[in-house]
Amino acid sequence: MLKSSNINSVLNELPNESARDPTAQSSHNEKPKQDAETCCSSQDNEVMASLAALQLSAGVLQIAEPPLNHVRTQLRELIGRQNKTYIDLSKEKYKLDCSEVARLNDMMSDVKRYKDKLTKIKKEMQSVYQRTKELKCLLALNC
Repeated sequence: MLKSSNINSVLNELPNESARDPTAQSSHNEKPKQDAETCCSSQDNEVMASLAALQLSAGVLQIAEPPLNHVRTQLRELIGRQNKTYIDLSKEKYKLDCSEVARLNDMMSDVKRYKDKLTKIKKEMQSVYQRTKELKCLLALNC
């Protein structure tokens, strides 16, 4: 605590080195003060930069989030409709495949039926040929 309120008395009570060279004292005092200010200011700058980055990202999110949410819901709806369409197409393909299989089965049964008819006609034709051959032989002998 100071004994006197007079500034001159305070200056006289200062150590001699600092009284003789006031610039030295100010330069010695300023350097740590500058270091402290630099240290604090760099830390403050980092804090302010991170705070600014957070505020900037929050602002960007506020601007971009509603359209992105809208796009996200539209995309979900689109994917849902796409899946429904895929399922419907798969069902139709299955129905067509089943109908094709049924049609092929009908065609194969028709082929089998026509083959049986052809075999029957062929046997009848051979029978007719044999009878005509025998009749020709009989006619040739009788004449």
